[in-house]
Amino acid sequence: MQIAVYDSFPAAHRIRIDAAGTREPVHVHHWRVNVCFTAPSEPHVAAAAARAWVESWAARHRGRSLNDVEPYSEVNPTAEEVASHLAGEFAAAFAHLQVLRVTIGEAAGFSATYQPTPDRGDGGL
Repeated sequence: MQIAVYDSFPAAHRIRIDAAGTREPVHVHHWRVNVCFTAPSEPHVAAAAARAWVESWAARHRGRSLNDVEPYSEVNPTAEEVASHLAGEFAAAFAHLQVLRVTIGEAAGFSATYQPTPDRGDGGL
C-alpha cells in the first residue's frame, strides 16, 4: 500500500542561476511537501509517525530563508534539491519504510519530484 503525507510552509530562497554564482533576488514561495512511501506493516501507525515527522521538518523551514537552513547554505535551494534532501532525511529517519517519491512544489503550476533508486544501494542520493 502506498501512503502519502503532506504539509506546506512559507519560506524564501535565492537560487544560483548560473555557473558564475549569479543569484536571483530573494523571493517567497508557499512550499508544498508530499512524501509517498510504503510500509511493510501497520500502515496507519507508519502514516501517523511520518505525518508528525513531515510536520516537524516543515516547521524547521517555515518562515525562514532556505539559504540559512542546512544543507541549503551550501546546496542550491531549488525544489529539486529540497526534494532530494528531504527524501534522504526521511529515509534515514524511517529505515523500515520505502520512500517512493518526494514532491516539492514551490510555485503555482510547478513541482519537482524525486524518486529514489533503491538498486543503487544509496537510497537514490
